[in-house]
Amino acid sequence: MTQTVYAAIGDIHGELDRLKELHDQVRFYADRELGGADLTWVHLGDLIDRGEDSCGVVDHLIEMEARLGPRCITLRGNHEQMMIESLRFDDEASRTNWLKWGGEETMESYHRRGLDGPTDVHLDWLHALPTIHRDEQQGLVFVHGGVDPDAFPECGERVRMWTRRREFFDTRCWTAPALIGQVVVHGHTPTMDWKPDVAADGRRINLDTGAVYGGKLTAAILVPGAEPRFLHS
Repeated sequence: MTQTVYAAIGDIHGELDRLKELHDQVRFYADRELGGADLTWVHLGDLIDRGEDSCGVVDHLIEMEARLGPRCITLRGNHEQMMIESLRFDDEASRTNWLKWGGEETMESYHRRGLDGPTDVHLDWLHALPTIHRDEQQGLVFVHGGVDPDAFPECGERVRMWTRRREFFDTRCWTAPALIGQVVVHGHTPTMDWKPDVAADGRRINLDTGAVYGGKLTAAILVPGAEPRFLHS
């Protein structure tokens, strides 16, 4: 059975120009180093908020999904969830919280396009996004925040989007049998040095390298049987 080459990208947070640049870098690398291999893209969530063009990021990924079909996977992160809850549930407390944590910049990105705010098309698409993608054949688990190291795969969406549990970050504490032989690729928690955080045993890879805080936007090229290769913009 043919195995998949993945390009996983960490927290984008409205950085559209850097996302496009990183896509170009990954395609060039695949053409030059991987013989033009077909890639499956995984965007790990937190597409929006804080950066300048959240609207443009969502448009770009919707178009990419339409063009590539199942080879373009996008996960829902906690920032997408905050926006959905604040706008769809008309909850004033949720809206205030979302605006405080980057929603104001997102609203401005829609206003610049002459829109009152996120469109139903965007909200519907974001709400339908999964919170996990698993490739059991290759032993890969993609989530935004992380997993429950004791209960996986019975984690629940909020854990996958929000967790920063200490035991998740220390793979020695993973007790769930279903995590044996698995590598969890995630974002959500910015690394201190703006470099990818790879656990000593390679079972956990954090790709949130602080793009919107002055760090980098990072992609991991995951080729079966090879060490991850990291590209940045």
